[in-house]
Amino acid sequence: MAKSPVEIRTQLSMAEAADVFRQAMRVSWWNENITGAGTTFEQPSGSVFDSVAEDLPDFAVMALLGGRGAEIQKSAVHMYMWNRGDHREILLGVGRNLGSFGIKANRKIRRYIETLTVLDPALKYSGI
Repeated sequence: MAKSPVEIRTQLSMAEAADVFRQAMRVSWWNENITGAGTTFEQPSGSVFDSVAEDLPDFAVMALLGGRGAEIQKSAVHMYMWNRGDHREILLGVGRNLGSFGIKANRKIRRYIETLTVLDPALKYSGI
């Protein structure tokens, strides 16, 4: 993950927050269907140290933002979410390949936060 992560606290359910993430990370129909630069979603690879972590996320996903077929141009947005009972804590970070500046990923994170704010006016976030 590049720079400092974005931290979010929301009242939305885990399913709602994950669905908004999926929609916010999508690219245009043109890029997805014509140029092949669509978004794919994967489970992020773990660490050998995960087994000793005290606070593993309840949900994790990585959105790979297309680079028109060139792996070197792809960037990713990592999402880690914890269910804290009365609220959810979300951590977002940007990973990028050598030929990517992460501009698209940062724009997608802003879109995600904007949509969450509309759905949850009590939302709090930092890092962006």
